[in-house]
Amino acid sequence: MTSLNIKQFLLSLSITICFFSRSAAQNTVKFTLKGAIRNAKNEAIDGATLLLKDSISGKVVIQDLSNPDGTFTLTAASGNYMLSVSYLTVLSYQSNFLKLSDNIDLGVIHIETAGRSLKEIVIESTGSKPIIQIQGRKLIYNVQKSITAQGTNALEALKKTPGVIVNQDNSITLNGASGALVMINGRQTYLQAEELSQLLKSIPSSDLKSIEIIKNPSAEYDAAGTGGIVNLVLQKSLAEGFNGSINNGIAYGETIKQNTNLNLNFRKGKMNIFGGYNHNFGHFAMDYDNDRTTNGKVYLNANHDVDKRHSMGSTLGADYAIDTNKTIGIVLNGNFLSGGTGSMESLKNSLIESLTNLYDQSSGQLLQTLKSQSNYPSQHANRYNANLNYRYKGRNNTTFDIDADYGFFDGAAENLSTNRFYSSDGQFQSSNNFFVANSRNIKLYAVKADYGFTIGNGRIVTGAKFSNVNASNIFNQYDTNSGVNIIDINLSNTFKYQEQITAGYLKYETPISDKISMDIGVRLENTHSDGNLQPLAGSTQVPTTVGRDYLNVFPTAGLTLKTEDSGTYNLSFARRIDRPAYNSLNPFSYPVDELSYWKGNPFLQPQYANTLSLQYSHKSTTISAGYTHTSDLASQITEVIDANRIIMVPRNIGFQNNFNLTFTQQLKLTQWWNFGVTGIGYLLENKVGTLEFGNYSPSRFSGIINIQQTFNLPGNITAEAASIFNSSNISGLNSHTKGNSQIDIGFQKKLIHEQATLSLAASDIFRTNRISTDSQLSGLKLHSTYVGESRQLRLNFTYRFGNNKIKSKTDRESGLQNETQRL
Repeated sequence: MTSLNIKQFLLSLSITICFFSRSAAQNTVKFTLKGAIRNAKNEAIDGATLLLKDSISGKVVIQDLSNPDGTFTLTAASGNYMLSVSYLTVLSYQSNFLKLSDNIDLGVIHIETAGRSLKEIVIESTGSKPIIQIQGRKLIYNVQKSITAQGTNALEALKKTPGVIVNQDNSITLNGASGALVMINGRQTYLQAEELSQLLKSIPSSDLKSIEIIKNPSAEYDAAGTGGIVNLVLQKSLAEGFNGSINNGIAYGETIKQNTNLNLNFRKGKMNIFGGYNHNFGHFAMDYDNDRTTNGKVYLNANHDVDKRHSMGSTLGADYAIDTNKTIGIVLNGNFLSGGTGSMESLKNSLIESLTNLYDQSSGQLLQTLKSQSNYPSQHANRYNANLNYRYKGRNNTTFDIDADYGFFDGAAENLSTNRFYSSDGQFQSSNNFFVANSRNIKLYAVKADYGFTIGNGRIVTGAKFSNVNASNIFNQYDTNSGVNIIDINLSNTFKYQEQITAGYLKYETPISDKISMDIGVRLENTHSDGNLQPLAGSTQVPTTVGRDYLNVFPTAGLTLKTEDSGTYNLSFARRIDRPAYNSLNPFSYPVDELSYWKGNPFLQPQYANTLSLQYSHKSTTISAGYTHTSDLASQITEVIDANRIIMVPRNIGFQNNFNLTFTQQLKLTQWWNFGVTGIGYLLENKVGTLEFGNYSPSRFSGIINIQQTFNLPGNITAEAASIFNSSNISGLNSHTKGNSQIDIGFQKKLIHEQATLSLAASDIFRTNRISTDSQLSGLKLHSTYVGESRQLRLNFTYRFGNNKIKSKTDRESGLQNETQRL
C-alpha cells in the first residue's frame, strides 16, 4: 500500500468514527433504573456494589454503590441488561432480563448479609474459581489456582493449558492448528519461537494470574495467529497500602534448581506503585535423537544437551487515577537469560554431546562414526520493554484506551564445535572444528488507540494501530582446525529485516432481541517488509533483498443466543494470518551440526485461516465445534542436499482442514472433591506436497484430554492431581507424532494465619512426556525423539506480607478492574 493510500485509509476511518460519534450523541435515549437494597431485617444496606451488565455480552455498563439509605439510581441508554448486587465481594442478588425502554422501579431488593461488616474486605489467597473455566469465547487456565504449576515458568505452565502443544522447535499449536499468537497482558511480543521461549522461561509461574485461549478473536485483536490467541495475564494487587509476597523454591530432576520471586505493591489514594524481581537458577538436561535413512545408508544420531543458562526478571510500574474515570500508567520490564561454560578452550564442560553412527542399510554394517561436542562459552538473551498507557471509562460504556510500547531484544551465543570421524574399527580418520558467533538484535515500537461508545441499542468499538520491528542477525563462522580462528567468508553474513504493520478496525455489537445479539467487524492490516542479506566482502554469496507490501482484510462476526434456562449458544467466524518469522526469509544456510543445515526461504508466503465455531455453554458445561481451513500452509521440510547431508527449509506446502470438538465439564463430586475435564478431538486433513517429494494427503483424528482434580483434605491441606493425555497426531508434510502423557500431583498447606503457603509437587511422575516423530518421504525416512527434564520434585514456600485489605470505594466505583488487568 502506498503512503497516499494509507493516508486515505486513515482519513476514511477518522470520518467514520466522527460520523458514528455524532450519531450516538443524537440518537442515544437514557432511562433510569432505581430501587433499594435491604437486609433480611429490612435495614438499609449502605455500600452494596451494583453492576449493570449487558444481558448478552456480560460486559459491565455501569458500576455504582448503594446510598446510605440503601437506595440507588442508575441511568443508561435503552437496551437489555441484567443487574447484580454484591455485598463485601459476595454475590447476593442477580436479576432476570431487564428491557430498559422506559424508567423502571425495582422496589426493594432483599439480600443476605449474615455476619458481614462493611469496614473492610480481606483478600483471600484462595477463591472459588475453578482451575479451568469458560468465559464467553475464552477458555481460561487459572495458573494461580494450580498447585502443580507453582515453581515452574510460563513456558511450562503453557504446556499444561488445555489444547496447547509446545513442539520441540518451540512452535505452538492450538487444537492441532499451527500458528498460535502468544500475547502478554493483551500485547504482542513480536518475537520468534526461540526468542519467545527464552522470554517465557524467564517469567515465573507465580507471576501468572491466568492463561486465556481465544480461538476466534474479534476484530479489535491483531489478526496474527491462524491458530488463535494465547494471552498470558500477569498478576496485579488491588490491596490498599503496602503489601507484597515472596516465593522461594527448590526443584530436583537430574540436578538441583532454585527459584525466587519477590513482588511489592504500594497503593495510596490515586497512586499505585509496584515492582518485582525473580530468578531461576539451575541446569536443565535433555536427550534427543535425529535418525534418518537415505541413499542406502542409515544415520543413527543421539544427543545429550544441558542448558546451563540462568534466568532473571524485573518489573517496575506505576498507575495514577486522574479521577474515577481516567487512569494513566507506565510499566518497565526486563527479562534476562544468560550462562555458558565460560571457557572456549576447554570442552570438558561441553553442553552438547552428539554421537552419529553410519550404517549400510542392506547389510547393517557400521561404516563410520562421528563424535561431536558443542561448547557455549557465552550465551545471553535480554529483553527490555516499556509501556505507557491511558485508560478512560465513562458512563454509558464509553471507553478510550491508548497504549505505546517500546521494546529491545539483545541475544547472542558463541558455539565451539568439534567433529571427529572414526572408521568402523574405531580408528581416527579426520576432524573438522569450527567456531560460530551469532548475535540477534530486535528493536520494536507500537502504538494503538481504541475507542468504544454506545449508539442506540448497540455499541461501536473502533481503533488503529501501528507497529515497527527492526531485526538484525549477524552470523560469523570461523575455521579453527589450525588452532587460530579464521573467518569463513562464505559461511558468514548479516541479515537485516524491517516490518511495519498499519492496522485499523471497526466492530459493531447490538442486541437483536431480548435473547439474541450479534457482533460484526472488519480489520484492515497493511504489511510492509524488507529483508536484506549482506554477505562479507569477497564471499561467493549474492546479496539478496526481499521486499513485500500487501493489504489484507479480516472480517469477523458473531451471533449469540442467551436463554435463562437452556444456556447460551454462540456462532462466530474469523479470518486470520500467520506471517513468516523474519529469519525464515533469510536465504542463508546455517550449520546445525556437521551433517545438517537450516536455511530460510525468501519466497515463503503468509498462511491464512478461516475459522467457523459454534459454542454451547450451560452452567458448568461447555461444548464447542469448529472448522478451520488454512491455505498456504507453511512447514519446515527436510531435504537431501548430497549423499550425506540434509537441509531444513520452511516452505508453503498446501492447505489444511481442521474439524474440532471441545468438551469442558466442571463437577463438584463431594464437598471436598472438585473434578474438571476438558476433552478435545480434532480431525486434520492435509493436502500437501513439494516438487522434490511429490504430493501427500495425510489425515488423522487426534485427541487431547486434560483432567484437573482438587481435594480439600483435613488439616487445611489442599491436594491436586493434573493429567494430560495426547493421542498420536500428524503435522507438516507427512510427519506422525506418537501419543504421550503427563501426570502431576501436588499438596499445599496454609501456615501462619493463612499468610504463608507451603506446596510440594511432583511433575511427570511416570516420565511419559516424550516426543517421538516419524516422517516417511520419497527416498527419505526420518525419526526423532525428545525427552526433557519434565520429571521434577518441587518444594515452594510463599509468604504474603503487609496489608491485604481493601477499604476502597474508589476501586469499586471506577469500574476499571477489567481494564487494569491489561496494564
